[in-house]
Amino acid sequence: MATESAPRPARAPARSAAGPARPPTRRPPAAAPPPAPRARSAPAPGADYERFCAGVKALTGIALEHYRAGQMERRLRTFGGRHECADLDELLALIRRDADVKDKFLDHMTINVSELFRNPERFEELERRWLPELQRTGRGGLKVWSAGCSYGAEPYSLAVLLQELTSGTPGQVLASDLDAVILARARRGRFGDQDLKNVTPARVAKWFRREDADGQAAWQVSERLKAMVRFRQHNLLTDRYPDGLDLIACRNVVIYFTDEAKDEIYRRFLAALRPGGMLFVGSTERVNGAEAMGWERAGSFFYRRPG
Repeated sequence: MATESAPRPARAPARSAAGPARPPTRRPPAAAPPPAPRARSAPAPGADYERFCAGVKALTGIALEHYRAGQMERRLRTFGGRHECADLDELLALIRRDADVKDKFLDHMTINVSELFRNPERFEELERRWLPELQRTGRGGLKVWSAGCSYGAEPYSLAVLLQELTSGTPGQVLASDLDAVILARARRGRFGDQDLKNVTPARVAKWFRREDADGQAAWQVSERLKAMVRFRQHNLLTDRYPDGLDLIACRNVVIYFTDEAKDEIYRRFLAALRPGGMLFVGSTERVNGAEAMGWERAGSFFYRRPG
């Protein structure tokens, strides 16, 4: 009789040559990328800045709200600190009661950096190319406006070019600035050695005479040049513009204004020029949206009113 065999024990799982099996390694989930940093917006002007702007406008007629707020506020607080003012309210009170501080404030607010024939290659282009063209297409002597003329280096440079352009009627230069103190200096027509660094020796000999004062070199423009230049105080944002102009030179002035104020100034410049007249801007400036305003690009730093 056959007998039933006993059940065999279960075999242990086979071992690999590398040793016992290991549980699979779990990788941690990938970390989410950090959020992009938020663009830092310029801090809002202080309440005393807004009060200061309103007070200055009432006192002087100057609308500081058309200037870049952050830049202007920093400059004003620096100026106030020099006069021991804790805030702009104190500075406004000081300006109201002290005429000398008021004049210094106006001088500080306007940037008076210039020299005769600044960026000489631009003046050479003006002399060789654009002034002869304006003379051919104009009527009689040229009418030129130096807008934001500072202490007079630019308008006297333009007067030299006009005098040398023709032996007939050279024209006239209107020179304007917001700062009455700097205009008084411009009317005197005196310059130092550094101001004349771009003036050729021939022009120095012809148009300037040396009059040293207090041990320092000083150069006086000729009476012939002074007779060509008419100075007046003028606010580009609020005052009426001249018209029928052949050339407007406004260089490194509007860079301190807001974009909206710049656009308004450039539109008013366009209207002030006669058809074919030109605008001469600074070496770091461009008229944004020039064609849409009605300008025609004539050169890197020259714009023309079509016509």
